[in-house]
Amino acid sequence: MAKDPWHYPRTALADQCLKTLGIGLSKSLVLFAQRRMGKTEFLRKDLLPAAEMAGYITIYVSLWESREDPKSVLLDAIRKAAEGEGIISGVWRRLGRPGSKIGVGANAGTVGAQASWEQGTAEARDRMLDLRQWMNTLAQKKNPTLLLVDEIQTLADEKRYGALVAALRSALDKHGDQIKAVFTGSSSEGLQRMFQKEKAPLFQFSHQIPFPQMGPEFVRHMLRAFTNATQRQLNEAETWQAFIDLALVPEHFRLMMANMVQLGSTDITTALREVKAAIQESAEYPSRWAELTPIDQAVLSMIVGGQKPYAQESRELIAERMEIAVKGVTSGVIQRSITRMCAKGAYSGRIRPLIPR
Repeated sequence: MAKDPWHYPRTALADQCLKTLGIGLSKSLVLFAQRRMGKTEFLRKDLLPAAEMAGYITIYVSLWESREDPKSVLLDAIRKAAEGEGIISGVWRRLGRPGSKIGVGANAGTVGAQASWEQGTAEARDRMLDLRQWMNTLAQKKNPTLLLVDEIQTLADEKRYGALVAALRSALDKHGDQIKAVFTGSSSEGLQRMFQKEKAPLFQFSHQIPFPQMGPEFVRHMLRAFTNATQRQLNEAETWQAFIDLALVPEHFRLMMANMVQLGSTDITTALREVKAAIQESAEYPSRWAELTPIDQAVLSMIVGGQKPYAQESRELIAERMEIAVKGVTSGVIQRSITRMCAKGAYSGRIRPLIPR
């Protein structure tokens, strides 16, 4: 694979993750940061190559890219690592059974194996048995395995994915010496439900690490790449200030630099203004706000206003706004609203300027 000159390597962080897993104090790690902070690039371009160099069999799955059917994509990736591309798995063998159906999902470039059985619960049991067998197969291999799951909070819906997450934890517990895992997440609320709630399948399972923000060295790296690509130089202090103005979000900063390369510009002020406008336009906040249900709008208003959505006062305000009885605004209703907004990307556990002003 050709080296990306714009990629800022985070070798030390990758080595730290592998060392932490290698000494056996934790079977898995969780890296948390809001979206567009570089988690995916770190997994794919830093941690994955470092793990392969260290002798790991690597499995990478992006659940954000496969939100419609994350379960099938995760299972298919594990199957491929365990059995190889040319071997027919138990899931596929069972497709010959009466009542079996199959669809093919293009998300994340995988087969997707969207199999469904009319008998429902039998399907779930069979797939969990397959997962157990694939993990057993991986554990018996000479080299250890590192499972990298991007945006793990996609599986936070316990009703839909609780059995899968529980089976995954069971397998990782059993084979922790041979199979390690690194999860990333961008929703603090989703991660809390998966890893911090006492009855959650992954309760106290992983060591959570805040994903470090990029600093001045990242900006200097981008300046060197810019100079190499254009033979022009930018003022370091102005460029660093632009990165701060973009809330230290690497993806937005990289977009600004790419625009300057394409336009042959060195005007940082103009480039910053244009990328901010593009970010605001692409977010489509007014239309996204309009797409939210009334209860979601009310709950999000409480959160943005700094109020605790589960508090009695907040529930009364939500009920008043919706012109319904307070008893209709239960903790379960609020929880489902937050879960729904997280799934849509309207709320990530941090305050986001979704409400139109």
